[in-house]
Amino acid sequence: MQITTSSQLRGVFPALFTPLKSDDPLCLYNSIDYEKTKKMIDDLIEAGVHGFAPVGTTGQSATLSTEQHLDFIKFVLDYVDGRAPIIAGAGSNSTKESIEIIQEILKIAEVPMLCLTGYYNTPPQEGIYAHFKALSRETGAKIVMYNVPGRTANYMHPNTIIKLAEDKNIIGLKQAVEFRIGEKFCEDTKSIVEQTKNLDFTVVSGEDGAFIDMLEFGGTGLISATANIPEAAKIFVDLYNAFQKGETEVCDKLQDDARDYVEAVFCRKNPIPLGTFFNSPLLLPLVSVKDTERGDEAEMRIHKLVKEKARSLLKYS
Repeated sequence: MQITTSSQLRGVFPALFTPLKSDDPLCLYNSIDYEKTKKMIDDLIEAGVHGFAPVGTTGQSATLSTEQHLDFIKFVLDYVDGRAPIIAGAGSNSTKESIEIIQEILKIAEVPMLCLTGYYNTPPQEGIYAHFKALSRETGAKIVMYNVPGRTANYMHPNTIIKLAEDKNIIGLKQAVEFRIGEKFCEDTKSIVEQTKNLDFTVVSGEDGAFIDMLEFGGTGLISATANIPEAAKIFVDLYNAFQKGETEVCDKLQDDARDYVEAVFCRKNPIPLGTFFNSPLLLPLVSVKDTERGDEAEMRIHKLVKEKARSLLKYS
């Protein structure tokens, strides 16, 4: 069953990493490793994840070709085969391009789309509003907005989000900002959750280290880079389930248990560390962890974590 309403957008969704083959040493034209993708999906379903979000930032959306983008989403949909819902990455800073991508994905399956706006051309709030209204109007797709100023240099203000939440096709927000108590966007995030609670709209965390905070605010889930690691995904799933039971102390412990994974996945710009976790090349301009400053140290840290806490990934070594 695919997501059609905000009430179904809940739980843990790995922002699925796109593994590549080592068939171009220049890291320009590498093909997708579909056999590795199968193993990743099966392990994460066994870990209990609630769905997948392929071809977002973590999925190398910025560097995959349009053909690869669409092929990977089709493959994931076919291979998952109804075992879990899919939210397809369809973002662009060009409204026209995003519409075209959404329309092509809808030919494959009617799934919700994860969409951002703003990077490089950084539109004003009026442009952000017009962008998402156009996506809704021109495609009829269910849309999850993605607020990630760290990537776009473009912050979606609460009033813009709340106004867009009134659109019947816009069912959610992935909030990837500093929203914990005392942080810059805490009150904004709480306001969004509170003022949209009577609409067909929900808010999920895009901050892996603050899943419990989002649930406490009234959010309903997590779209997570770290959840590509099955052991970390299981921790997040257990945290979500414990929260539903009101076991707050258990939730706090589980969020602490996730810290080593989160810190390793974000020790360099995502998805660079995941390339090391899954022994996959990255398309330029991204480079491997070992090719970054003090990369040997970071790579050793990742391999140590795999050996000690993420042994399901040893098969990729």
